Amino acid sequence: MKNAVRILLIAAVALFTCGSFVVLTPEQQEKVDREAREWVQTVQSRYDFAAMSSFLKKTVAEKKRWQEVDLAKPAIGDKWTVERFFGTADNGTRWYMRMSSGDWDFETPNPKKDEFILSFSYNGGGRVLVLKCVRKSKDSFELMEIKSEYPRLFIM
Repeated sequence: MKNAVRILLIAAVALFTCGSFVVLTPEQQEKVDREAREWVQTVQSRYDFAAMSSFLKKTVAEKKRWQEVDLAKPAIGDKWTVERFFGTADNGTRWYMRMSSGDWDFETPNPKKDEFILSFSYNGGGRVLVLKCVRKSKDSFELMEIKSEYPRLFIM
């Protein structure tokens, strides 16, 4: 009986930590770091984040609600901060980059293109509200679509 409990405990720990620890070779780490620097440089050169905050606040004030979701509930922070995380999404398991301001996230899989999303989680993280947007210029953006999605699986 003790062995069965021990095996179950080990299996549970392995299950909950699976993917939490990513070991990279020095070459892989350098590639990830280089891609992260390039992403940040490209995003910062193409987007004015003070204008992004203004756009987000204006959009929230105009739309107020989408279906059952209160757009004004998630906080919009004073600044945008860069985050890098390992996760699984539509294009596979890899390192991802995003910027966050309060409860809102900015993501663009290809920062050289003009499409991006602003999103936040609701319903205890069970759903994500997504604002699909287009960059018109460095400081001008347009909302294209609002939708609700199930969250992608991200392993922090």
